[in-house]
Amino acid sequence: MILHGASISPFVRKIMLALAYKGIAYDLQPLNPYLEKELAHKRHPMGKVPVLEHNNQTIMDSTVIAHYLDDICPVPPLYPGTAEDRAKIRWLEEYSDTRLTSLIGGVLFYQKVLRGKILNKEVDQDAVDQCLQHHLPMVLDYLEQQIPEKGYVCEHFSMAEVSLWSIFRNGWMAGLRLNSHYPKLHAYISTIEQEPWIANLISEENHELSSFYCEPMIFKAN
Repeated sequence: MILHGASISPFVRKIMLALAYKGIAYDLQPLNPYLEKELAHKRHPMGKVPVLEHNNQTIMDSTVIAHYLDDICPVPPLYPGTAEDRAKIRWLEEYSDTRLTSLIGGVLFYQKVLRGKILNKEVDQDAVDQCLQHHLPMVLDYLEQQIPEKGYVCEHFSMAEVSLWSIFRNGWMAGLRLNSHYPKLHAYISTIEQEPWIANLISEENHELSSFYCEPMIFKAN
């Protein structure tokens, strides 16, 4: 099993964590679609990551890959519980991959880390401020209402935790700190990070990527 991508991508990180959770061995082939556009388009028709190769098959899109992993290795499941549980897990995965990622990944991480640290270009501070002060608070308010006081979204660890933590990790790299502004979200993320396979990835990323981490940003919630 070969996974193409890099953990700095929240979508690749999702699959790395899913594989680790299931105990599936794989070979990570580094691929940065921003810097290796031609190679990325050879792997994926839209030049995106992750791409998974397994048994002479190519599987694309992090959600498709996650369901594929559950199909070939059902235990432990990434989408556990009742039909209602699985619907909530899938919705939070979708919300994380779209709306949350568009702000944390598309604005904060793109400006602060990709442009500011990796490409050494000027950061659009107005875009960052607009995101922090006007757009992101509404999204975080919504998530604060969706997660439980303690524990996980459903009874067991699931793709909801994997998806949300993966993009919040990119936010953390960009300097986003929730802390007292969103106590439930902060506690939720902290609980996820206590899982051993999450802690292992954090340790690896801290070793490899720390030069790209940004100073904490002042965050003003609504």
